[in-house]
Amino acid sequence: MTPPEKDDKKALRPRGRLRVPVDYPALFTGDAGSGHGTVTNLTIAGCEIESHDQLPIGAGLSLRVQAPEARPPILIALALVRWKNGDRFGLEFVRFEGRTKEQLEDMLNQREVPAED
Repeated sequence: MTPPEKDDKKALRPRGRLRVPVDYPALFTGDAGSGHGTVTNLTIAGCEIESHDQLPIGAGLSLRVQAPEARPPILIALALVRWKNGDRFGLEFVRFEGRTKEQLEDMLNQREVPAED
């Protein structure tokens, strides 16, 4: 049984990291279920996903985020659902594999600084 959403309001407090607004397709899979959605904001520590596929708070999953342009997808080995609100839920990235963390850092650094013409 999922705890009431009102109990999760404390998890919605502001974070210390800059959230980068994005619009990236994502696939997720775990013991509690699988599905797809859209990553709407992203940091090195986690992301927010909008999806009709719901998972319980505390569920562990692997995540594949389709990076923009010709970049390879970002593969998060383990992420935990930390909060949910309607069709949105927040993930904390727990385990990266290979160069994924560096790839994500590089992408966020490029995303935060707009390209000049």
